[in-house]
Amino acid sequence: MPKQKILIADDSKAMQLFYAKEISDALYVKQIVADGELALAAYETLKPDIILLDLNMPIVNGYEVLKTIRTKHQDHRTTIIMITSASDKDDVIACAKLGIQGYIIKPFIPAELNQAIIKYHRANLHPKG
Repeated sequence: MPKQKILIADDSKAMQLFYAKEISDALYVKQIVADGELALAAYETLKPDIILLDLNMPIVNGYEVLKTIRTKHQDHRTTIIMITSASDKDDVIACAKLGIQGYIIKPFIPAELNQAIIKYHRANLHPKG
């Protein structure tokens, strides 16, 4: 079975290192970027199966990246999981309206990350009707 392609957008160097180490190389081909503009460019070239998206990033924020993918590109196939310290209910609702599959609030338990990614991606591939 081919590896899933995962795009990770987070401006924190510490989080980038964490993702590089903790997200399974056996399961994923990873690309990590530091801002929303780079995320949109990487989205076009990588054509990821899954995107982990920080909300608060420079240049283009995560909400705008999400909005561009869902509206401009009309992509509702890609699993998008917000991973952010923004826990405001309005942020969660705004992202949910654009069709995210998950919203993980930092800090989170590192050991649970790969399982959460798999869970949200499976739910996206096999929605309950």
